[in-house]
Amino acid sequence: MTSLNAAKLGIADRGLLRVGNCADLVVFDPDRIIDRSTYAEPFRYAEGIDYVIVNGRVVLDHGTHTGAKPGHAIRHGR
Repeated sequence: MTSLNAAKLGIADRGLLRVGNCADLVVFDPDRIIDRSTYAEPFRYAEGIDYVIVNGRVVLDHGTHTGAKPGHAIRHGR
């Protein structure tokens, strides 16, 4: 789902779980996931997402932001 897109953009260290790659993961429950954002509150987190891991650091832990901000913009051919 992500490796083909990363390859098309020339981003070699994303899209696959393997040694040396950046670890970006979302752990969710497919039976509980639902978007709760609205026009009035567009930044509400979806329900059913247990963890978000960016560059190997936990950013969302059971729906609560940890304060970590390990991400950065990725450019084509990085």
